[in-house]
This record gives sequence, C-alpha cells and structure tokens, in this order.
Amino acid sequence: MGKTIPVEVRRRIVLAFDQGDTREEIAELYGVGVASITRFLTRRRETGSLTPSPRPGRTPVMDETADTHIRGWIEEKSDLTLAELRERLAAIGYSVGLNAISERLKRLMLSRKKRPCTPPSGSGPKFRPNGPRGRKP
Repeated sequence: MGKTIPVEVRRRIVLAFDQGDTREEIAELYGVGVASITRFLTRRRETGSLTPSPRPGRTPVMDETADTHIRGWIEEKSDLTLAELRERLAAIGYSVGLNAISERLKRLMLSRKKRPCTPPSGSGPKFRPNGPRGRKP
C-alpha cells in the first residue's frame, strides 16, 4: 500500500482537472496514477470531500489513557509481569492479550528487562571476544 496523498495535492489535482487538463497530463505532472485521479474525482462527487479514507486494519484497543496507567504502574513498581499488567488493565476495562501489552511497552519505550542490583558473579561463563578458546574463528 502506497503513501497517502496529502489533501492539498488532491485539491491541486482536482483543480487542474476542472481547468481542462487531461488525467494523463495531471498524472505525469503530479507523479500519481490515473486511477488515483479517478478516485479523487469520484470521492469529491460522492462525498464532497477530498480527505482520504481511513486506512484498513484493526484499531488499537489501548489508548492514551491506558498508556498513562501503564507508565504510572511501571514507575510505581518496575518489575511488573505482563500478566500483572493485564490484570490491572482488565480492572479498568481493557481486555488485551500479553502480546498486545508487550508491543505497547515497546512502543512506549518501556523496558521490562531489569538490571541486577549486584555485579555479576565471577563463577559464570567468561566472555571471550575471539571465540571459545581464545582464537579468532
């Protein structure tokens, strides 16, 4: 699906058509398809408007209010699990899945991975920049 053509450009295209230019000339001048020009003219005739139709797809269940609540809960208790967030959202009327919450956290740039309070122990595996035996691969 291509980019939406701004309303101002649509107005210029329709005005050029009204002034007598052909659809092919307008298409070449504005870099749009002839079918797009036909759609703009049809839309103007049927609705009287040139604003684009809403894009298809599902509307998000969570809105700005949910975002505000999520931010507050994360600030209050930073180690909430997705299940706990889902329970809290359900309590205020949002019925969403764990994946939707995870995606919303990414969109809000809120991290669920927490740093440990203590430095890592020395008994874990060592990082070797040149491979497992210290040699370059």
